[in-house]
Amino acid sequence: MIYLYLFLEFFKVGLFTIGGGYAMIPLIKEAVLSHGWLSEAEFIDMIGLSEVTPGPIAINMATFIGSNQGGILGATVATIGVVLPAFLIMLLISILLKKFIKKRFVQAALGGMKTVAIALIASSAIILFSDILMPVSYVDGNFNISVNLHLIKLFVLIVAGYFLLKIIFKKKVSPVFVILMSAVLGIVFNYLA
Repeated sequence: MIYLYLFLEFFKVGLFTIGGGYAMIPLIKEAVLSHGWLSEAEFIDMIGLSEVTPGPIAINMATFIGSNQGGILGATVATIGVVLPAFLIMLLISILLKKFIKKRFVQAALGGMKTVAIALIASSAIILFSDILMPVSYVDGNFNISVNLHLIKLFVLIVAGYFLLKIIFKKKVSPVFVILMSAVLGIVFNYLA
């Protein structure tokens, strides 16, 4: 039964998310936490792991969660579930696009989808920021916010380093370099703390 749940949850995520992997994070989080597949802390760790491994983040997340819940078959089912909607939609669009792309209602729908993609990506950024740097817990009827000053300092240092490199080299900084720089700074910060 777990395989059916994995497929359906990730199919739903793939079907109702516009804007790519980062836009999928809120939906994946909701599915994972509601089923108890991962704790919130494990989910945050999984986002980081999915980000640094090769491939799209949503597929990496689906594969990891599927593997965690149902082994290789679970990983396969969850991955197919998250990819299948995009495949089917793109197949349909490629067939119909030439005929309907100039229609006003199609342009209006695409405009709405662009807007929701921005909102979902912004939502992912807010979720990651708050869950990692300022986690909120609900204990005994009270909300508790704990500020992780160590990670906030690291975050500010990484952002400052990124913009400093951008100013020095006067061109776009490679995301690979930023990831490697962040890992090195994380290790250094951990040993200095």
